Amino acid sequence: MQARTAVRMKQEVAVGMYVDEDRDVYMIERKDTIVDIIRMQQKAGLWQTLSVDLVDCGPGSREGDNYMSIIKRVKAHCKAKSVDGRNHVFTISLIFKRQITNPNRRRLFRCDAAFENEITAYASIVPVLQRISPYDLPYPKCVTAGSDEHGDRIVLEDLTTSGYAMLDRRVGLSYEHCIAVMKELAKLHAVSLAMKHAHPHEYADVCSKIREIVYCPEAAEFYTHSLESSLRGALDSLRYSNGEQGELDGPIRAVEGLTGRLYRIMSALVCDGMDEGWRVICHGDTWVNNLMFSADRQHVRLIDLQTMRCTTPVLDILHLLYTSTEHSMRRQYVPELLLQYRQSLLAALGEHFCACEEPAAATALLRRYADQFSYARLRAEYDRCLPYGLGIAMWLLPAVTFNPDKIPDLDAVTIQDFKTKKHDKRIAQIVSNDYHTRMRDIVLEMYDQGVLQRLKSDRI
Repeated sequence: MQARTAVRMKQEVAVGMYVDEDRDVYMIERKDTIVDIIRMQQKAGLWQTLSVDLVDCGPGSREGDNYMSIIKRVKAHCKAKSVDGRNHVFTISLIFKRQITNPNRRRLFRCDAAFENEITAYASIVPVLQRISPYDLPYPKCVTAGSDEHGDRIVLEDLTTSGYAMLDRRVGLSYEHCIAVMKELAKLHAVSLAMKHAHPHEYADVCSKIREIVYCPEAAEFYTHSLESSLRGALDSLRYSNGEQGELDGPIRAVEGLTGRLYRIMSALVCDGMDEGWRVICHGDTWVNNLMFSADRQHVRLIDLQTMRCTTPVLDILHLLYTSTEHSMRRQYVPELLLQYRQSLLAALGEHFCACEEPAAATALLRRYADQFSYARLRAEYDRCLPYGLGIAMWLLPAVTFNPDKIPDLDAVTIQDFKTKKHDKRIAQIVSNDYHTRMRDIVLEMYDQGVLQRLKSDRI
């Protein structure tokens, strides 16, 4: 009897755990929490009564696909009676994001700041951008973002119920996938440009709410050491890939010259040196695990807004290409992708201006932006920021290419591990052959384009 009572209390009180786990990461969400969330999504007074019979709670992402928060897919089996007296039975599926529970990991990786940034993005930034925009922005619908008795939480629609899926991070994105992302990034960036023109004070207010959480003084120590560790790993990989003829000798020497400078180089590209007319609100972390595609590859949703930032739009493009595509795709299609981005940007700006300007004024504005974002200028900005592509590849490619069976335990990592190179050894033991191939290809690209030689003479 006592056992049955305990089980019943566990179901009602809400914090039961998966049968095969004993960690609170996998807490089942409360039934009354689900009821409240359902009511948030419905018109007031729709249900006369509403109850949740069962809550199924499981992982919302695959092993190794998420590092900064707990992602859960929550399915609730519900019963309701509408105001006309009819009974209804239905199931809903939602994505819950919660804070990771290990305090050391949260502190080291600045998870609290990242989660706060994402709450602000969904609660205070995206709604303003969507109100300004004449088209839908490429984000999942957010049901609620804030806190409850268990801490910070973000509740999103489950995009898989609409046919969206996350791709295998170890397989480079195709041209079709990249075209879909270019179109959506262009529409996203166009909102900033249109808002700066038509609502400059509101735009400034929105930007003031966006916090840079990586390239900022309070994060500098940890991320400097993290990037230096990634740089050492890249050098070890290049030496491993160097053949008897020493074809990588020059690139290796050039990469060695980045030692002690990589964080400053990345920070300067993200925060400084751009034409202010190009500064827009960016997603900030456009790698494959933060993208969900429709089955026909025509549509994409951007998820994970923890590193939303104000910077040059080409960083979103470089972030995508140098973390999530292979050399053959970049070699063949970068000009076409940039042209598609430009075309989509101007089309989106056209929608904005035609909705709020006289025809002659709209035409003049579009001419101005067509000149500002000419292909030549877009390519020049892309080339100026190519070192960001190199740095982000060094940083993220281990995570992109890890075998799911060989994921590092981030709960055990300390900043001393980076300083003493203990983390380097741990990662070196589990990186894949694909990592070595991609790293070699990217460094050779940068060397052949003169990027590494340019950095050698840079005083940053």
